[in-house]
Amino acid sequence: MEGWKKANGFRQVQPGAAIRTRITFRIYLIALPLIVVNSWWLMANWGTGGYLTGQSFPTIVSLYFNAICFLAVLLGINILLRRASLRLALNEKELLIIYVVLTVASAVAGHDTLQILWPMVTYSIWFATAENEWIAFHQYIPDWLTIKDKGKLTAFYQGESSFYTWEHISLWLSPVLRWSVFFIVLTLMMLFIVVLVRERWITHEKLSYPIIHIPLAMTAGGGSFFKSRLMWLGFFIAGGINLINGLHFLYPRVPSLGGSLYDIGGLFDTKPFSAIGHVPVGIFPFAVGMSFFIPVELSFSIWFFYLLGKMTRVFGSLLGLLQLPGFPYTAEQSTGAWLGLALVAVWMSRKYLFEQLKTARWTGKRKEDEPMSVRTAVIGLFLGGIFLIGFCWIARVPFWAILAYLTLFFAIAFAITRVRAEVGPPSHHVYTQPTAILVMFLGSRQIGPSGLTLFSFFRSFNRSYRSHPMPNLLEGFAISARRNIESDKLLWAIVMAVVVGTVSSAWAYYAHAYRFGGALYGEQNQCRWYFDELARWMTHPSELNSNGIAAALIGGGLTFTLMALRHRFLWWPFHPAGYAISLGEWNMNWYWFSIFVGWFLKMGILKFGGIQTHRRSLPFFIGLVFGEFTMGGIWTLLGIIRGQPMYRFMP
Repeated sequence: MEGWKKANGFRQVQPGAAIRTRITFRIYLIALPLIVVNSWWLMANWGTGGYLTGQSFPTIVSLYFNAICFLAVLLGINILLRRASLRLALNEKELLIIYVVLTVASAVAGHDTLQILWPMVTYSIWFATAENEWIAFHQYIPDWLTIKDKGKLTAFYQGESSFYTWEHISLWLSPVLRWSVFFIVLTLMMLFIVVLVRERWITHEKLSYPIIHIPLAMTAGGGSFFKSRLMWLGFFIAGGINLINGLHFLYPRVPSLGGSLYDIGGLFDTKPFSAIGHVPVGIFPFAVGMSFFIPVELSFSIWFFYLLGKMTRVFGSLLGLLQLPGFPYTAEQSTGAWLGLALVAVWMSRKYLFEQLKTARWTGKRKEDEPMSVRTAVIGLFLGGIFLIGFCWIARVPFWAILAYLTLFFAIAFAITRVRAEVGPPSHHVYTQPTAILVMFLGSRQIGPSGLTLFSFFRSFNRSYRSHPMPNLLEGFAISARRNIESDKLLWAIVMAVVVGTVSSAWAYYAHAYRFGGALYGEQNQCRWYFDELARWMTHPSELNSNGIAAALIGGGLTFTLMALRHRFLWWPFHPAGYAISLGEWNMNWYWFSIFVGWFLKMGILKFGGIQTHRRSLPFFIGLVFGEFTMGGIWTLLGIIRGQPMYRFMP
């Protein structure tokens, strides 16, 4: 039994219990080029024409399938190297370090981070017209963060050119360098926060970290992962479905095996049930597999609150509340829920954090199992905060607005990191973000045009928080704790991933855009939406939203109530994290039914087979994830290589 648990990533190694593996120079030799290739993959996922020929976006789910594909390739190569020479083969810890590096680099270059920032840098300059009124805010964009000479941007937006000329490289060098430094400092501040809570959330509370079970299982036991028949059964089911659906996409005569969503909301065509809206039903094998690792009360809470939200619309129709613009105020409820979770997480860790601050005051020594000393982390947070404040201050943003924005940003990041560690949903879409919160509570006039303009650019790296770096940083240290990897050495590998991932993502985007044309290539919709909203704030300032504030307070109040009930009654089945996650309807519309299926199967296995059967069934569900990710990654790469649409296993 213990051997089986070890083979599937559940081995918990105590600090000092085993010989530590140092990060050797060859890991950097392998990881560095992989980060660059990875950035190219992520930035090539759009194809020309935006989404029309783009492939699935690896970073819109919690477990990045591009990193899993890289890990699978390394494992395959490693088998050949092991046959040639054991010294040449990478060991389990080295493989995991490379995996962590790739996940961090993917989060940096992900769909909700730098994939949107790089197109935004000059988007409003090139596409400004009298009709869209974007010229109204051009004066508030700092010259040192963009390029305002449209003549110099012609080759970039028209395409059929090359980035590899000094004229083009030098054009982008200044704004890209400044944005890169800003983002790197922001990400390093997240790293310092993770260092401060790492011991509490990993060692003391022993949170579940469902996301890391798959890579741990893949690398454990010297290849035992590939010897499991149940794993291969799950692999061939999920991979086979994707193979046939991919062939159907190319050759319609080949029958399809699903892969689409069926909207059961259309079955309700009479009032009040017609108000239920869009309720898609579909099974995604990878989401079923990932949901199997979520604690049952948490997966139950996600799909329960999703359906409860749909019923809220029905009750709203009965009461005539649908006439209110914005009802049921999902985004506003999300604001209250996530800020509530942040406050709860800070409150639960308050004594530990206070002790950390006391430690930072009296000693600068680093514990043996710490990535850095507490004092270094606190000083890093302070200096990083000074830099970010100075960056925004030079851009003429009011000081109070800077502090409010950064506080809200890190609060939401803190909450998401905690939820990922505790729940690990297949995906999480967060509607709220700091600019929207400030406008909702204060109105756009109070923030000022300079603040609104700069914060609109900031929306690129806090759009939906799906590829947020901070949860991946904590999960990396959770992996190091499980496998007794030197955390201080892993820290430097992560810093390398942040820096190289940031710079290489810029290179990959601009190299693609000069070839295909920035007017077509890359994220177009998000840039247009953000700048349209900014123009509305400039020309028609908004006042505070009293209905939205009330909904946010209700969301926060419900979060506190659910958490209090969980602490008061052990049998209470509803978790506030499930409520917050369910509000991200954009992703939950896709995956709620898969989460339900994973919960149903896990409950059935535990009830009728017990914990032993549950443990024996784990490789099957890992195989579902591995199979869909592998075949989905192959289709994605074929689409990129051939420059044409291919089957997407995610909507």
